[in-house]
Amino acid sequence: MDIIRNSVWLSQGTDLLAEGLYRVLDFDRKVDLLILFKIKLERTGKPIPFSFSMFKYYIESNSITCKDYIYPSYMLVDEKELTDKDRGRRDENYNIIKDLVDDRMFLFDYALHKKSHLLMDYSRNKKISQYTIRTLLALYWRHGQDIYALLPAFSNCGAAGKSRIKHEIKLGNSKKNRALPNERSRVFILNERDINNIRKSLITYHYKVNGDTIKKTLERHIDLYFRDEIKTANLENRAPYVPSLKQFSYWNKKLFTKDFSINKKNTKKEIDLKMRALLGSVANTTVLPGDVFEIDSTVADVHLISSLNRRKVIGRPTIYTVVDRATRMIVGLHVSLYHASWRAARQALANCFMPKKEYCRLFGISITDDDWPCSHIPLTLMCDNGEMIGLKPQEEMTPLTKLEFAPVGRGDRKSIVERCFGILNDEVIHRLIGTTRRGKIVKGEPTPQSRACLTIQEVTSLLIREILAHNQRTYEELAYINPLLIENDLVISPKNSWMISLKHGRFSARAVGADEVIARLLIPVNANITAGGIQYNNLFYECDPEIASGVRVFGRTTCEARIDDNCVDYIYVRFDKNSIFKKHYLLKKRDVFKGKAHLDTDVMADWVDTQKEINLFTLDSLSNINNKDEFNRKGNERLNEIYESRRVHGKDIKKNRKNELDSLGRTHVANGRSEPLLPSSSNVLLLPGREEKQRWLKGKKKTEDAE
Repeated sequence: MDIIRNSVWLSQGTDLLAEGLYRVLDFDRKVDLLILFKIKLERTGKPIPFSFSMFKYYIESNSITCKDYIYPSYMLVDEKELTDKDRGRRDENYNIIKDLVDDRMFLFDYALHKKSHLLMDYSRNKKISQYTIRTLLALYWRHGQDIYALLPAFSNCGAAGKSRIKHEIKLGNSKKNRALPNERSRVFILNERDINNIRKSLITYHYKVNGDTIKKTLERHIDLYFRDEIKTANLENRAPYVPSLKQFSYWNKKLFTKDFSINKKNTKKEIDLKMRALLGSVANTTVLPGDVFEIDSTVADVHLISSLNRRKVIGRPTIYTVVDRATRMIVGLHVSLYHASWRAARQALANCFMPKKEYCRLFGISITDDDWPCSHIPLTLMCDNGEMIGLKPQEEMTPLTKLEFAPVGRGDRKSIVERCFGILNDEVIHRLIGTTRRGKIVKGEPTPQSRACLTIQEVTSLLIREILAHNQRTYEELAYINPLLIENDLVISPKNSWMISLKHGRFSARAVGADEVIARLLIPVNANITAGGIQYNNLFYECDPEIASGVRVFGRTTCEARIDDNCVDYIYVRFDKNSIFKKHYLLKKRDVFKGKAHLDTDVMADWVDTQKEINLFTLDSLSNINNKDEFNRKGNERLNEIYESRRVHGKDIKKNRKNELDSLGRTHVANGRSEPLLPSSSNVLLLPGREEKQRWLKGKKKTEDAE
């Protein structure tokens, strides 16, 4: 490895060079001389002359290795952030040693002689003590021969991070009266024993699942440690000398971290469900359309009536949806009166794997194959561990695709299909008559069962119309998943993402530390620490899951960052002023920008905003409003025809459901075998026999001859 000026080397301990870190200040190959400066904590230090050839020999024998030097945090600042006072202090210090550091001969003279006459003459002429000059020179050489090394290191002052407890005087402002001249209670002065007791009380009563609040914990703490003081204060008719709620809360935040609070006060399942970091995404640029379909079911929040007898309530249907993970395209639907089962699930999968034109025609909707272009089998089918677990589903599905099961209580593993249920509820179901609206019932209002007026066919028809609108609706997230959308300037909708993917088959001499360059030369910005990662504009970068989880619970925070305008693949962030900038890489959910410049992200953001403004409303979504109003109008008319006595609290729902299934020509399930239902004799029509057919032909022939 080459020896470069200002580089830092670690000596493992040799015969001629003691163990430690050394910085190369200068060298001269002609005279075989190398000037080193040992990096140590002492305020002063002197350069060391060393043989250049011997130093190189030690490098080749691995006795000396090159190392990175971590610069102090007070040096890693932008010039604009410096105050006039700090900048003046730095420039003043630099002017003291400027003539010396610019004189190469001084460095060699100072290193080779025990007493440097050049330094003595310089000190006499400047009227500055030699100790001051030596201190500034050592500081300058230790930190990379950089003018920023001469900044005042105020960040190291005050024993940052150390607790300072005063046992005799109170801290903070005194209590003051507003109007009355009464004497206020004394402020409790905490010692180390009191702080340890606070820690014990918080761990015992507060930091546990369903633990007490801070206020209740303080009451228990006072009852445990200050009961005698409370008795004495009551007898003397004065305020008790005990810790205040403000002191208790202060030490709670000081003693325990946010991560500790989250883990102790919540169960693991609750943390995974509501408080864990959201750094990943189920869909990114590596997930292609057709890779993964997600399937799930839910009981619809609406009560239905029989299509044959409008006075009979048949309960709430079960909705199965199948969604493509990469495009958010709803590729399959099935609305059933059966509960969640393999029988209902296979119907949804059959609808998913087949063209939808005929399926829509059954519900009075005329479409083309391009309106719902989904009839494919995915590589993987993501489902829960309910109806899809068993020999029958696996026998049926294993030859077609791979089954993948989400763990119990981890709906986030199939979050795309879960969100689709919310969309269908918000856009369709919760706006219908007879909806339960997730159980929100006002006392005195009619029950949802008594207002049921829609049939399963009508609800299915509305759901299909909403799905067709959903597949053409604008979704911003798709712009970051599928780069083909912006390449072809298409509306960022699930259908366009599906179709375009299908069409394209997508298928220089002074060494300087990187930390210094990052802190000084890269563009300074402020980034937000969110539950979804470190956010800067429309970009998200990786973050420690514990930090992301904390901000999800306690709110987002800002941090100082540096960006490279030429590339968005990473960002440099530091979380406090005493740390260095660290690199954080772009999350996969923004891989669409990988290898691009920051200008490209602005172009994408402008394009997304334009698309959202242009396509804020679609004809399909607007036309659905009239359809919903029309069905609600029909429902009101039906309600006026129904007797209230026949529709009290959904009477005979199970019986009505069975009759409805029978009327639809479904099969009874008995002993695991399906038996067809035969029609009654009154519904059988007899075809004409041979003699009747001959008489009809003769009559027809006579009529034709007469004409």
